[in-house]
Amino acid sequence: MLVRNCDYRVALAQINATVGDVEGNAEKVIGCVKKAKWAGADLVVFPELTTTGYPPKDLLLKPSFISANKEGLKKIVRATSGSGIAVVVGFVDGVADADLDADQGENYNAAALIRNGRVVGVQRKTHLPNYDVFDEKRYFKPATATETSVFELEGEEGGREGLREGLREGLKLGINICEDIWAGNGPTTAQARLGADLVVNLSASPFYAGKSRTRRELISKRARENRIPIACVNLVGGQDDLVFDGGSCVFNAAGSLIAECRQFEEDLVVANLEGGGKIKIPEKEDPVREIFGALVLGIRDYVRKNGFEKVVVGLSGGVDSALCAALAVEALGAENVVGVSMPSAVTSQASKEDAVRLAANLGIELKVVPIVPAVDAYTEMLSAEFSREPETEPETEPETEPESEPDATEENIQARIRGNVLMALSNKFGYLVLSTGNKSELAVGYCTLYGDLAGGLAVLSDVSKTTVYKLAKYTKVIPEEILIKPPSAELRAGQKDTDSLPPYEVLDPILQAYIEENKSREEIIARGFDASVVSEVAWKVDRNEYKRQQAPVGIKITSKAFGSGRRMPITNRYND
Repeated sequence: MLVRNCDYRVALAQINATVGDVEGNAEKVIGCVKKAKWAGADLVVFPELTTTGYPPKDLLLKPSFISANKEGLKKIVRATSGSGIAVVVGFVDGVADADLDADQGENYNAAALIRNGRVVGVQRKTHLPNYDVFDEKRYFKPATATETSVFELEGEEGGREGLREGLREGLKLGINICEDIWAGNGPTTAQARLGADLVVNLSASPFYAGKSRTRRELISKRARENRIPIACVNLVGGQDDLVFDGGSCVFNAAGSLIAECRQFEEDLVVANLEGGGKIKIPEKEDPVREIFGALVLGIRDYVRKNGFEKVVVGLSGGVDSALCAALAVEALGAENVVGVSMPSAVTSQASKEDAVRLAANLGIELKVVPIVPAVDAYTEMLSAEFSREPETEPETEPETEPESEPDATEENIQARIRGNVLMALSNKFGYLVLSTGNKSELAVGYCTLYGDLAGGLAVLSDVSKTTVYKLAKYTKVIPEEILIKPPSAELRAGQKDTDSLPPYEVLDPILQAYIEENKSREEIIARGFDASVVSEVAWKVDRNEYKRQQAPVGIKITSKAFGSGRRMPITNRYND
């Protein structure tokens, strides 16, 4: 196929849309169209479901929401009527009828092609993802193969104010949406066969480590195999547990990258399909840099989009809370992060000093709230109950009630008191509490319900302990003393994580295989791990589902996170 009309300028409008903020999303579109016009673009393309944000979930079952989305599209059409350039935006194409049940409606995930003050074409999404965090078949109907179209954009004579001059031929444009381009022999191939000169793909492709490279390689492959330029515009921003990393890009018909937007921030890039130089794709991405960027964006958007200004973090002197605080400072600024040290009778002097040193390095306020009085009060209050033997009633009343040995109960009281302190500060001052537990701990239940699980956002819930250390070193602000000391919950004297768990360099690969790769016990043992260790870890993962379903929302950075993409029953007797 010969590619015509290469001298064509496409603007990639990588915006940070907010779910439900139809008015605000429309304003962003209008602003970007103006910028694209003055940058000389012929066409400006936006991400998937531009008007609604992604994923809108059960908002799509509200007829009023579908109507609002359509009004947002109309606003964009009116406001861009004099721009002189074509605009492609994502929206919900559906019937907003309050008299219809949700499952009777016909809603489509769609893209509108806007030109000269009117919608000149609509392309609906064909391939609806229904795996991991995606649930599109719950809300949308798919387009059929016969609905795949190519749209003719007629050329215009003469110059337009703010644009380059000259005569341009018409261009045949193929439009598809996110999953459509992942499908082999799908809409992209069909549009190429229909004579498209350019295919644009509107995406809301969530981040996980390594995904950006996979996405680039796929688009390059589609461009090469169809001998057609492809522009992919990906959403950027945080939405609950998801982070969209942007990285919008254009590949020429030879499969070479010719333009790319920045990761983890809004961007507007204009690419000339005639092409200048090619952009070299790094042979190896830095996963730590990417994960750090995703976590920072996830924190920033969750905090800001939900109306908070400041966050509060319990600083134990350990690496998890140190990393959470460092990420929060990067996301929000030191003035918006409050650290709280809550030492108990078993907290070491070194941990107290490490918390102070960390706060100084980060430049954040540090509050010190000793919990010894509260622990003593709880111990006294419960002493009579804890000294009873509940199994049997004695025939005669003993002269003194037997003392029960302290166990995990007393340890968890400390964690729950700390959770209460943080939530009280949140309640009083409007802070958002950042929960600091990591994925390794959450997986095996090495955490306290209503204690260290308390909070509004679980920053590290998809970050393994071994990755926590890599990120902590990457920040270059966490004291060396925190990085080198053995990890400990420090709920009893001399406690270490390895008292209850395998070493993290053993635990984390087992968890990755069991959770992210969905491997059975036997398959993991075949990799050389001790059978008893694998069985114990898998048992703990299964047994602690109830804790995870009560944990705060966390930020997804792996291919399989706890949360919306992993739906396991709590009551479950299956054992593989």
